[in-house]
Amino acid sequence: MPIDYNILIAYGGVACKVEKGAIIFHEGNLPYFFYQLEEGSVRMYSTNMEGKELTQGYFEKGQSFGEPPLLLDKAYPSTAEAATPAVLVKIRKEKFYGILRDYPEIARALLFTFAERIYSKATAAQIWVRQTPEEKIAHFLDRKKGNEHLSKSWRVPYTRQQIADFTGLRVETVIRTLIRMSSAGKVKILGHKLYY
Repeated sequence: MPIDYNILIAYGGVACKVEKGAIIFHEGNLPYFFYQLEEGSVRMYSTNMEGKELTQGYFEKGQSFGEPPLLLDKAYPSTAEAATPAVLVKIRKEKFYGILRDYPEIARALLFTFAERIYSKATAAQIWVRQTPEEKIAHFLDRKKGNEHLSKSWRVPYTRQQIADFTGLRVETVIRTLIRMSSAGKVKILGHKLYY
């Protein structure tokens, strides 16, 4: 549940425009602000010692991100980067705590948001225990498709590179695997668009 823009501004929030590719915070930095997207999208990712990135998630208009480290007073485990040009509202931690104190319904909604994210992370971890690239990609697509698209073909909104980033596979492996899956009738590729 997004926090009403007017409440954020009334408590000292500031709206900021960021360009695509701008880093909002770096992995390892300490948090000082609550962030909520008003426009655009943000990608959260972690980087290993070899510089390989693993996408943790995308956040869209109305969603907040980076709250667990803020609430725990711990360093960010991931980097947040604008995936598109974006507008976000940032508010200092102390002011954010005031919102949670004064609006218990927002605190409750945030609790359910966290529960959903924890559940999503737990199911995402299953991708890593899959044996073959096809199993990893199929599991990722099943998770993202969700229940609302079960009865029809779903246009996958992710690029091959984004699928690679989520599954930990190389983009070349994703491309080859999707071609094999298409030949087997497990996915459809129509004009470079992927359907599942």
